[in-house]
Amino acid sequence: METSTTMADETVDRRIALEGVTNFRDLGGYETSDGRTVQWRRIFRSDTVASLTDNDVKTVCGLGVTVSCDLRYAEERQAEPSRFLGHAQVKALALGLDARPNASFLDSFDVMESTADAAYTYLLENYKHYPFLYHNAYRTIFDRLIAGDRVILHCTAGKDRAGTAAAMVLTALGVPRQTVFEDYLLTNAYWDAGARHRPGMSAEAAAAIFSAREDYLTAAFDAIENRYDTVDAYLADYVGLTDHAREALRNVCLS
Repeated sequence: METSTTMADETVDRRIALEGVTNFRDLGGYETSDGRTVQWRRIFRSDTVASLTDNDVKTVCGLGVTVSCDLRYAEERQAEPSRFLGHAQVKALALGLDARPNASFLDSFDVMESTADAAYTYLLENYKHYPFLYHNAYRTIFDRLIAGDRVILHCTAGKDRAGTAAAMVLTALGVPRQTVFEDYLLTNAYWDAGARHRPGMSAEAAAAIFSAREDYLTAAFDAIENRYDTVDAYLADYVGLTDHAREALRNVCLS
């Protein structure tokens, strides 16, 4: 699994097969713009770790994971508690918002409209706000990585909030944006959303809700660059990732 291969080959290798979740994967192996490579077995992204089986927990621990970064809302964390709460090896960090910003701020599972257009609009608007709502979470993730922790980034699907967080981490490490998007879109190959579908939901709405779409992540990057011109400036000025911290992050996470 830990070989240097093409992106096409890595889509097979980087996914870690588990019993209770389908979108657990390693962010290692991606090349950066300066010729280095993201280390394998250091940063993972996943759908909800509340669904891990006992065997899955053993597998994840065997990967050396020490921190699970939970980006879900408080109500989601309460309804489906992390399997790592109180765990001896893996510390569960509740990094998601305690409450939704407002009643209309919905995540992919919460979109009730039956039309694809409404679902698409909800998700697009959410992505525009993620970088500014979750900046403290991103800084905590960076700090834990700098400290040497091996981390999981997860929300419920591992697509929206975790997908944006993973994009920020890879970007901070110097991974080219095209590769960042390729990683984001792997959710469409891996994640099984079948259990989350709701009666009466149209196929078009389900596609808008449960798919990773380039437009969604583009909205997040556009929102950052409209306000800060560059993602580097956003990371430094809004997230607080100083040049020194960013170099430390790269030294820990890159080979």
